[in-house]
This record gives sequence, C-alpha cells and structure tokens, in this order.
Amino acid sequence: MSRFPGVDYLSIDSQFSEQELLVRQTARQFVDERILPVIRDCFRDARFPSELIPEMGKLGFFGANLHGYGCAGMSNVEYG
Repeated sequence: MSRFPGVDYLSIDSQFSEQELLVRQTARQFVDERILPVIRDCFRDARFPSELIPEMGKLGFFGANLHGYGCAGMSNVEYG
C-alpha cells in the first residue's frame, strides 16, 4: 500500500513548529507501517488491534499532553 503523501492546500504546515511536524511524521510512520497492514482484517473481523496498544504507549500516544506521571507534556496540537 502506498504511503500518504500529505496534502497541504491551506499552507497549515507553515503554522506548525518543528516539534509538531516531527510528532506528526512519527504518527504517520506508525500508521503506515503497523496499522495499515492489519486494519482491513480487523474491520472484517470486527476487532480492535489490541496487540498494537503497548507499542502506541511506548511511542507516547496516550496522555501525551499531560504533564507528569511519565507523560510527554506535549502541546494539544502535538497530541492531536
């Protein structure tokens, strides 16, 4: 499956910081490499790919905008 090239018709990327762009790149790479290969089968089987939850946690996808508790303390834009 081809990777999502990203389309920025409104030049929104120019509003993002380097950190925000890096977070988005990390999330897109995770989706391309880990979610897209299994999501069709998960949909057909009516199941959530729970085997990916630990990896998503290690990448800091959960509670990333919280400060403390071992969370990343990212901005709400980065978390989105």
